[in-house]
Amino acid sequence: MRRGRRPVAAAGFVAAAGVEIAYFPLAQGDMLPLQGPSGAVVLLFALAMTVCAVHLWASPQRAKYGGAAAVTLGLLSYPLANLGGFLVGMLFALIGGSLALAWQPASDRPSTGADGDRTARTTGSDK
Repeated sequence: MRRGRRPVAAAGFVAAAGVEIAYFPLAQGDMLPLQGPSGAVVLLFALAMTVCAVHLWASPQRAKYGGAAAVTLGLLSYPLANLGGFLVGMLFALIGGSLALAWQPASDRPSTGADGDRTARTTGSDK
């Protein structure tokens, strides 16, 4: 997994899952009152996914919590939210959550060589 300052791919996948899961209930807004509690549950799942994506972006040091929540919401969206947004939203949530769980922040230490000695980065003028 690529190391960086923020889990950008994970946040993107989780946000896409939230948008995809909310798309079909909101596509026909006049039918939303007729959907009843299941429509509200779908929108709550989409909102929770979006909050997870914002959490991953805003506090990357706690990416494991956001990733675990995204995976849990993705799995729960299958039976509770229109088959997880017709499986696409569920897959996006599982991929994004897994990326967040695998992400590690970049370390500020210099890289080490094969023998364990610290190696300094050299430029062309240091030869």
